[in-house]
Amino acid sequence: MNKAYLGIDYSMSSPCLCLHDDYTYDFHYLTKTKKYEGHWETDDYEVTGHLMPKFDDDIDRWDSISGWVMRTIEDWKVDKCILEDYSFGSTGRTFQIGENFGLLKYKLRMGIIPYVTVPPTVLKKFATGKGNANKELMQEAFVTETGWDIKGLLGQTDKQWNPSSDIIDAYYLVRYGKENG
Repeated sequence: MNKAYLGIDYSMSSPCLCLHDDYTYDFHYLTKTKKYEGHWETDDYEVTGHLMPKFDDDIDRWDSISGWVMRTIEDWKVDKCILEDYSFGSTGRTFQIGENFGLLKYKLRMGIIPYVTVPPTVLKKFATGKGNANKELMQEAFVTETGWDIKGLLGQTDKQWNPSSDIIDAYYLVRYGKENG
């Protein structure tokens, strides 16, 4: 029986999920940008962009985003979930980021979905060989490995990174989880 891995690049503005079951990669992400809403398919990849739900306050926002994750994966048999851990160099709304991420972890635990976290530097080193890799290097590694220009598919310019960088991170979270037990 195939194992299903779920990589989640989680954030308050553009979370992305990647499910891989040895045959396909199925991506889902939230976006505020209407042009990134939609569904695209290739032989090996499915990508679905959903518009970010409306929310009244931070608690409603976090509940909406984590609820979207749980609804999206409710029909999937997930053997292992890999989450990108906190970036300790982050500034800004760090407490809100922590509360948002904590609510997702709680819902995963209540849904009996086992998860592990991977530090961003470890994920970047896994993907590119450099723990401080920037988005361009991650994109380059992704295109080299997959042959898939996700930015081109989404019609993004060189300066636009979401949702393509979220898709790339979610992809590497799955690959990391598969290769590291």
